[in-house]
Amino acid sequence: MKGKILDRFKEADSECLLASISLNDYVEGLPEDYKSYEVQREIVKNTYLDNLVDTIIEGNHIPPIVIVVEKEKYKITDSNIEVSEYKILDGLQRTFRLKIIFDTLNILIESLEKEEQLIFELSKLQLNRKFKEKLIEIESNSSILSSLVEFAKTNSTKKLSTLYDRNQWFEIWTGLSSDQEVNKMLILNAGHKPVKTKHQLELLFRNIIPILQKVEFKDFKIVREKEMSSIQYSKNRIPGQFHFSHIITSVLSLSEGKPLTTNTNLIQKSQSDYFNEEVFDKFLHLDFLKEFIRGLIDIDNAITGEFDEAGTKWMGRETSLVGMYAATGKYINEKFIKPQEAISILRERIVSNPSLLCLTEFEDERNNQNLAKINIGSVNKKAVYEGIYSVLIDPTNKIDWKIYFKTA
Repeated sequence: MKGKILDRFKEADSECLLASISLNDYVEGLPEDYKSYEVQREIVKNTYLDNLVDTIIEGNHIPPIVIVVEKEKYKITDSNIEVSEYKILDGLQRTFRLKIIFDTLNILIESLEKEEQLIFELSKLQLNRKFKEKLIEIESNSSILSSLVEFAKTNSTKKLSTLYDRNQWFEIWTGLSSDQEVNKMLILNAGHKPVKTKHQLELLFRNIIPILQKVEFKDFKIVREKEMSSIQYSKNRIPGQFHFSHIITSVLSLSEGKPLTTNTNLIQKSQSDYFNEEVFDKFLHLDFLKEFIRGLIDIDNAITGEFDEAGTKWMGRETSLVGMYAATGKYINEKFIKPQEAISILRERIVSNPSLLCLTEFEDERNNQNLAKINIGSVNKKAVYEGIYSVLIDPTNKIDWKIYFKTA
């Protein structure tokens, strides 16, 4: 991908190059995995972006796309730049739609060369029927195709083929650390449809993933927000699956000794070093996380074995895990014991007698709450927090959820 440098901006050890690159070259040169960069969110629905085909047809301005390039992946000669490999930092949503329009354009051009008049005589519904399979394959739709057909009718096939022969501005960042990339992405997305807080939290703690991947337990699987939203996960969870954001919030709640919520306040705390080095030294290293995951899996097996589907759902809720580990954190603080020891005690209490959790009664009490008067998530967490703490204090104690939901 070649372009012309228009301006440069230095920022500490990094540099931003404003460059003009052919839109055709950019879209044609997209790597197959352009959507998989972990810093970016998943593709989201956006009415304005879905109408990007009109912007292309009318030749209107498309805001700059921001990409990140590693040192050895670009070459500058005078005012020209050649990029061999890059990641999209901001502009994935636009790029995704630009690629769809581009692919639809090529399908149409190829068809017009064979049967121009026939294509022009088809209605939108007929176009959809004729090209349905091809459009599904490239994630396009009949609205995009119809808009391009209308343009070709009033112009020409030749002019249709030049729609991407235009320059596009790019901000090309070099010399950014992985943390700086995340911070840039969050800043660039301010004012847009926000990146989900769970995804932001996962990005801020993404350095834990390699550690968790070293924890080799059979059937243990991390699910990430980008792959499956926490809502979908909680409905379709299978034993052994755990949402990455739930693990993070549970460990942080353990460190605090109180239930935390995945919201903008938690994101800000995480970004501002509220969770200091002591937290990382105690809770976010391989030895502790190994013990944490081992306990989590054993508890999951015990609860799902005892309560079947109700147990699977309970372990799939952030409120359950956060409440459980916040209670363990409180137990650590009050008994002055090591985190690994507390994790072991929690595991032993539940695994030896999972019926103490009385999850059938928990679901009944949960469903009896007046949703108009309370924040159900907050109430759930507090009830679990107090209920699990009572089991940690007294292993013979069967949880009376009526009491804990009432006090919560």
